[in-house]
Amino acid sequence: MGRNKEYRQRLKYQVSSALKKTLENQISVELRQNVGFSLAEAELLSKRLASWLRHQVGFRSPNQILVQGALHRKSFSRGQASKGKMIKVTPFQASDLELELEFGLKVMQLGRLLRIIEEAYLQDSLIGAKQLSFICNITPTSLRSRLREVMDLGVWVPIRGMSREQREQGGLFRSTYLLKTYFFNGRNILEARKLVGYAKTDLAILLSRFSQVIHGQQKHSELKSPEFQQWIDLVKNIPDDILEWLPREGGERTAHDVTWAGLCVELVDQYGLSPVKIRAIRAMLDEIINQAHPNRADGEVTYWAVSCLEPPGKPLEECKLVPVRLTLISPDDQPTIDNKDLNRLDEIKYRRMLRYATEAKVAGAYLTYADLSYLMGIHPEAIRRLVNLNPTVVVPLRGSECDIGRGISHKRKIIELYLQMYTETEIVARTGHSYESIESYLRDFGRVWILHERGFPPAMIRKVTGRSMQLVKTYLELIREYDRPEYAFRFQHIKTFVERADTVPKKGGSFP
Repeated sequence: MGRNKEYRQRLKYQVSSALKKTLENQISVELRQNVGFSLAEAELLSKRLASWLRHQVGFRSPNQILVQGALHRKSFSRGQASKGKMIKVTPFQASDLELELEFGLKVMQLGRLLRIIEEAYLQDSLIGAKQLSFICNITPTSLRSRLREVMDLGVWVPIRGMSREQREQGGLFRSTYLLKTYFFNGRNILEARKLVGYAKTDLAILLSRFSQVIHGQQKHSELKSPEFQQWIDLVKNIPDDILEWLPREGGERTAHDVTWAGLCVELVDQYGLSPVKIRAIRAMLDEIINQAHPNRADGEVTYWAVSCLEPPGKPLEECKLVPVRLTLISPDDQPTIDNKDLNRLDEIKYRRMLRYATEAKVAGAYLTYADLSYLMGIHPEAIRRLVNLNPTVVVPLRGSECDIGRGISHKRKIIELYLQMYTETEIVARTGHSYESIESYLRDFGRVWILHERGFPPAMIRKVTGRSMQLVKTYLELIREYDRPEYAFRFQHIKTFVERADTVPKKGGSFP
């Protein structure tokens, strides 16, 4: 029957939110705001510039991490895990969101797994199943099941620890499988993409690259690739009338020209840009390279998150995005002795989501459930469940910190505890919030109460305090509930605290 309309709308919003924080989108925004491109021009050129950046020697894409792979692609033995080399892998990228929107979370997770396996293989290395589980937040049992389904299709999935029988069986690369399906099998290409986790955008790039092989436009070094050898064999069997369908020039034809001079020629010839705009683009690319922190730690990524200064209710398109460094993979994530096989991942997932949110806040930004879902490859409701299982610990997400959605329940709880005569130390112990956060919540509550006492309507209170209507209504409910003589002492304390804090705003108040 499919998903209901409400679920699809929520998924579309989550995907749209995460898409606005990709490298391509940041380049597109810069091109529109600072160079004067239209939306269509900026989106088209941003993909080309992002491709150029990724091909720069020494440049690590913002969404890439370094992990230890096998010494070479024939090192299948697990016993040589201590011997190897560092390789670049991409735990998340924009096409993942496209897959999730089209086919769902499970297919998106499969696409991530197979992409990382392929990236390792193309770097003359291999990655192990346990590493994949650790990076992608998937249990080894689920991982083996999904990879087995792909292998049964005849697709080559090379990982460390493969049996000799599996290695000898071999198979087609995922790209070759799709090309063969597209040209020969008569199978539904949509279903084939779903089976191997391949996004529609990636298929278009694949067909363009395949066209280069047909017309002899590939680089000589690519001919040594086992994947290209399969493509060449495939070309020999494709009828001429089918070959005519393919474009004579691949869309990625110039992607291998990684020099700035080569890119400048392309920007003039194909995009008709003036020297002034080209200089502006160069300055923009240099800034993005610096923002991506090429010298960041092996397990760190750069992610663009909404600035903590942005108020609630502001459209994401108008919000300032801040580049923050997140420790995607950390030695602290390693499983405990009783969970060395990674059969339980909840603890690791929770530590990661808490770390990501905290690192973003320290850098001056807030993550959302959609961000965490994209970064970790798990459902937003799974993240919400983990947050609810740990109510005494604060996960500083945009929803809770900016009074959006269901994220204000902890503020109500803190105010209730204070009105019930709990001390600040007891509230900190019970909720896990800092003294500064508790003071901030009390100050907001006190301002709402004082304005309410002066006869201000809720809409005016929202305007004066700058808080969301939902939070204002929550505080007004608390005022009505606790408007009794036994709580008058606490209300007076809060009033005194607010008046003192507003008198000396730079230093702030002290907890009453």
